[in-house]
Amino acid sequence: MPEDEKELIIGRSMMPRDMVIYKEDTIASRTLIMSREGTITLFAFDKGQGLSEHTAPFDALAYALDGEAEITIDGTPHHLREGEMIIMPADIPHAVQPVTRFKMMLIMIHAGIQEKAGKAVNMGKKEKKKEEKRVKEEKKRVKKEKKQ
Repeated sequence: MPEDEKELIIGRSMMPRDMVIYKEDTIASRTLIMSREGTITLFAFDKGQGLSEHTAPFDALAYALDGEAEITIDGTPHHLREGEMIIMPADIPHAVQPVTRFKMMLIMIHAGIQEKAGKAVNMGKKEKKKEEKRVKEEKKRVKKEKKQ
């Protein structure tokens, strides 16, 4: 997020559903926070748009801001309505298929200490690069899905 835009939202009350607008035949997104510690991104899915099954290296909380969607986690569908949220566990396949136009806030917290195979691992430069690469690949995947 550009610094001048960041100044407009930090320390102010906002309506997140109004901060991202629907765009015809696509998925619009707006990243509010992107840091080593985590990301907060707003999404607006036009009718017929969705995210195919994928995994993420961190738990993610999806909070429905507008509309309804079916979020499938490990093959199990969950119906999400405005005001509801669901946690999608790390490394478990999940997908988002809106039932109507749908807006959500996605919150991912990247823990400084992660439990991996029973061992605590400090998140350092290597993990940061891996996460930056994952975010970049996710953006490419979303862009590619928008074109289809």
